[in-house]
Amino acid sequence: MGTDIRAGAAKYYDLNPQVPNDIPFYKSLVPSPAARVLELGCGTGRVLLPLVEVCGYVHGVEISEAMAAVCSEKLKVAGIVTTKARVEIVDISDFALGQTFDLILAPFRVLQNLEADAAVDQLFECLRQHLAPSGSCILNVFNPKRDADALRREWCIEGEQFCWEAAIEGGRVICHERRPRLDTAKLILYPELIYRRYQGTEMIDEAVLKIPMRCYYPDEFAQLVVDHHFRVLQRWGGYAGEPYGKGPELILQFTWDG
Repeated sequence: MGTDIRAGAAKYYDLNPQVPNDIPFYKSLVPSPAARVLELGCGTGRVLLPLVEVCGYVHGVEISEAMAAVCSEKLKVAGIVTTKARVEIVDISDFALGQTFDLILAPFRVLQNLEADAAVDQLFECLRQHLAPSGSCILNVFNPKRDADALRREWCIEGEQFCWEAAIEGGRVICHERRPRLDTAKLILYPELIYRRYQGTEMIDEAVLKIPMRCYYPDEFAQLVVDHHFRVLQRWGGYAGEPYGKGPELILQFTWDG
């Protein structure tokens, strides 16, 4: 799978206070207590573990070994057996699990990490292969605050921007963001998150996470789903039920229409 770009940041990921309040939203869409759920890009298990409470089985897939290890340890500590949940290290655009699921979801903008058109096409093919006949999928991306031209002009900045700070045992972690470049043709952002751990005033660790974030606008995102032969069932603009295109997120629930 190549280098684990999230290896250094995995230990700091759960400190981020800026994650959305999306867990009640995803819980509400689990179709039954016996449902089988597949989470793409499950990371450290932020969404996966709460989902165990409301479904029959959750299968998480994650490309980062470091992130998957944190998630697996959480499952172990919580006493959650493999018949209820497990994590597998795979690429979300190239996997064959040999089973189907009633609900497939990819929380917190996981889709946007796929840069190449071919990878996006492969993801949708994997969704089709793993979706139960009456099942549905949920994908989300952020709703860009700027139009495409403004994004090209204004997104890149000099230096670092403060994101958040969190207290930990023996010190604190501060996260900053750099915005050095973007692909102006495909509108792919390349942010860099810098995690610095301090004891007092001394920095004792630094980890840099470089991830691509491909931008989608509301009509474009919905058309992407339709073009891959899925039918949109519901759409939201945020986890509090905001109208699609009017809130901070773009969230689509869809099913196979082939």
